[in-house]
Amino acid sequence: MLIGLSFIILSVLIYGFENYDLIDEDGLRVLRKKDKLEKDKVYRYKILVAILALVLGVFRLLSWIIY
Repeated sequence: MLIGLSFIILSVLIYGFENYDLIDEDGLRVLRKKDKLEKDKVYRYKILVAILALVLGVFRLLSWIIY
């Protein structure tokens, strides 16, 4: 179960760090979507890895629940 959850958390972190910035505004930390995204091969590879990690995590959790 922990492996499945870690895969899901990993996919969320990869997607989040790739598409959002953490900015300080008036002493508060705010997530802002990046304005200029370069959608090159590295970006596509990171998104593909995030999707793969999410799918593996979901199947791992389903496997743990079923068995």
